[in-house]
Amino acid sequence: MAVSSLKTLRVGVMLDEVQLSDVVGIDLLGNLSTTYLKEVLAMDNSLSGFQEHAIDIEFFYLSTILEPTRVTSGLRYMPNMTYDDCPRDLDIVLTGGPVLSYRPAAAAKFIREAWPKTRVWLTTCVGAMWLADTGVLDGRRATTNRWFLEGAKKLLPQVEWLDQRWVVEEKPFDGEGKGELWTSGGAGAGIDMIAQFCLANWDKKFVYTMALDGLEFAPEGTHGQFYLNSTFGTKLE
Repeated sequence: MAVSSLKTLRVGVMLDEVQLSDVVGIDLLGNLSTTYLKEVLAMDNSLSGFQEHAIDIEFFYLSTILEPTRVTSGLRYMPNMTYDDCPRDLDIVLTGGPVLSYRPAAAAKFIREAWPKTRVWLTTCVGAMWLADTGVLDGRRATTNRWFLEGAKKLLPQVEWLDQRWVVEEKPFDGEGKGELWTSGGAGAGIDMIAQFCLANWDKKFVYTMALDGLEFAPEGTHGQFYLNSTFGTKLE
């Protein structure tokens, strides 16, 4: 059973201490929800034909404690679930990239226990290194922020790190069907990856209308799965 066949999704978001831009792609999924579509229909009823495609989504915004939690730029958000209490059998988990020294024990325990029970796992930026630190990526292909790629190869050689904007890999899943692991480079690559994940799983016209065109994302434009230049960095004349 693919995630696209589910009319109800439970989505966990690991965003404490992360780069805020790493997790904004979750808004693409939010735009496909029945809640968002109802709000849009109150302004524009011409989109009523999309009601059959809309998804009931429950989001779990995770942290170690239920208190205001920091992300970059000084923003604090209110988590609605702790790592200890969050269900392990989620449909999707998105892991953003915190600083490499941020490794709370409760998050590691959540990753190890939820890894085989969660259907799809998405990471952006150095979020893949967070997963790799727990051992769940051993022997698997993945990518991370290009800036940290060489460091990841040295620190976590048990993972096959690829120099790509995003990588799609199979993961263990205890339920019906195959599990999926999607890892991306930096935040921009992560947004494009999540857009492609949505396009791969739901009606393309629905995804473009509700999530991509309205937010002016163009993942099928100049930014594909592979980098245009062979080395990291931008040369300034």
